Amino acid sequence: EADAMPGKEHQGQARLFVPVVRTALVAGEPLKLTAVVLGAEPSEAAVYWRKLGPGEFTKVPLEHVDRGVYSVALPAGAAKTDLEYYVAVEIGAGRTLHFPPTAPKLNQTVVVVPDK
Repeated sequence: EADAMPGKEHQGQARLFVPVVRTALVAGEPLKLTAVVLGAEPSEAAVYWRKLGPGEFTKVPLEHVDRGVYSVALPAGAAKTDLEYYVAVEIGAGRTLHFPPTAPKLNQTVVVVPDK
């Protein structure tokens, strides 16, 4: 029956999530992120990162992969010390989705451990 077939479009509110959240990296290892946007076509998508603590964020645009999937690899220099980041996706009408949802006040942290 047609009623039993799931639809191809997201029916709920627009969502942003990162399926694999890294909390630690080996020094020098690139931080690769994948973000998924459901129910909206972003006008802009980027990750903002900085050395852990106060300071300015560096903006790196997310690259569209396919059907709501975006990815990015932070520059090699990012993983020299502990860092924090958040993802921001503009979806129109002045609305921005964030990951984590508490960003930019409380961001995702990544601890960098020395290479053995």
